[in-house]
Amino acid sequence: MSGRSYDGPALDGSYQPISEAPYWQGDGETVDVVDDEPTGEETTENVPIPDGGAQRPDVDGQSTWSDWEGSA
Repeated sequence: MSGRSYDGPALDGSYQPISEAPYWQGDGETVDVVDDEPTGEETTENVPIPDGGAQRPDVDGQSTWSDWEGSA
């Protein structure tokens, strides 16, 4: 069996079950994280779009869709 060691502060192995969490005891706080404000606009530039008709070389050991008798 290998030896293990740890050099540092004492580890705390305690935990709090979900049943003891403040929310479930009635004294917790519920925070609404959904914001109804508009989020803006997403844009991209100079992103290459793959050519759907491009043929790729068949590489040994690499599985392709056609290897599994699939069709696009």
